[in-house]
Amino acid sequence: MKTVRHPIESACWSVDDDPAAQNFNDWDYVVEAVKTAAICRIQCDNPFVNAFPGDHYRILAGLVYNLDRSKGPLKLVDIGTHLGTSARTMLDFSPDEDTVETFDVNKWDSYSVSYLNEKDFESRLTQHVEDLMDPQVFARFAKMLCEADFIMCDGPKDGIFEQKFYSLLSSLEFPKKPRWLFLDDIRFPSEMVSWRLIDSPKLDLTSFGHFSGTGLVNISEGFKFG
Repeated sequence: MKTVRHPIESACWSVDDDPAAQNFNDWDYVVEAVKTAAICRIQCDNPFVNAFPGDHYRILAGLVYNLDRSKGPLKLVDIGTHLGTSARTMLDFSPDEDTVETFDVNKWDSYSVSYLNEKDFESRLTQHVEDLMDPQVFARFAKMLCEADFIMCDGPKDGIFEQKFYSLLSSLEFPKKPRWLFLDDIRFPSEMVSWRLIDSPKLDLTSFGHFSGTGLVNISEGFKFG
């Protein structure tokens, strides 16, 4: 057998019996995002940032780039700053009028490496050192999440955070408008149940994203979970 850099045990689950997967209809958006991902290159030193397929950053770039901006600038939310690769991608593939809010329990510059810099925070990028799993913290940012046009969640995949965050997110009364939720690592054993419990129209984008699972959810009419 050829060597494999990073094996992860997972499982294969049918999707013909998952109504949320069968109800996904936004194929034009996905096709344009994939086409952009195929030709774009992200200027970042993360060694995996341009793996396509293999990692989620170039499909993230394609999705962000092809968002509908006909009604004005958009609000992007990144949950899980970590080294800043996703925030970097959002910044570089969206116009200067868009804003990016990124969340983490650690400050962006507390890591040994970051792909963000001080200049990024001078205008349209803001970090919140907060835990959105905490209901009181979540309540303070509920308005921001309701107003968001694109939310990416790349949390700890500990089987706790994502389920609690999704439950809180499903409690919000979102105004109806085009809105997307982008999820990383949906094929981790700890995350497969959460992905299955999502009842909003969704698509497994793993073939164009992260080998550990990438999911896209249309939450234009709210987020249905459980």
